[in-house]
Amino acid sequence: MITAKYIPWEPIATLPEDRKDGRRLLLWEIDVPVIGRWDSGRESWEDPESMHVLEEVTHWADINPPV
Repeated sequence: MITAKYIPWEPIATLPEDRKDGRRLLLWEIDVPVIGRWDSGRESWEDPESMHVLEEVTHWADINPPV
């Protein structure tokens, strides 16, 4: 079983600019992992389903396919 502590989290400040292309990423907001993407129009992180702005994103990780 994989838990959040085994995911290779990186501080949001280290996110490469090429990841802000609308792709879904695993984000850490406040105290929970969430799926989110960068909205360049609003210049903020958002939930891709509800379009709700994620306001306190601190870390990120790529979503990798199963191997």
